[in-house]
Amino acid sequence: MADKKRWTVIDTVIVVVAAAAAAGAYMFFGGSAGGSGTKDTVDAVILISGQPEEFTNAMTIGDSITLSLTEKDSGILKDIKTEPAEAMVYNSIDGTYAIEEIEGKYDIYATVEVNCEINDYAITVGSTPIKVGMDIPFRGKGYATTGYVVEINE
Repeated sequence: MADKKRWTVIDTVIVVVAAAAAAGAYMFFGGSAGGSGTKDTVDAVILISGQPEEFTNAMTIGDSITLSLTEKDSGILKDIKTEPAEAMVYNSIDGTYAIEEIEGKYDIYATVEVNCEINDYAITVGSTPIKVGMDIPFRGKGYATTGYVVEINE
């Protein structure tokens, strides 16, 4: 005949450890222990590399810039700085590398003012996190590309 199983101390320890592990995983991966963040305005400088002069001319200070694949996460273009694009080129004759300008291409540093939420874990514009080094969509009226966040100024 079958023996009746009884609840033991070991069963209780297993349940407590599993519950603690689940709570820890939730806090680490999905929870926001810091609560909601503060709303603020930051300036994000986005580097757009190797663009033709026509792309630079299409951008205008005051443009509404979308920083995601949806139309919700946007900011205002505050400043545009351009410099000639450069590339590292290998010289096979003497075996050295040199940095040379790429003719007709420009690196664009676009400063975008965004209303965002700042908490202990991230700066977010809508659902898009803004982090230095992160590639980010950059779309305005008549132009679209991706760039890299190189600076954030609060």
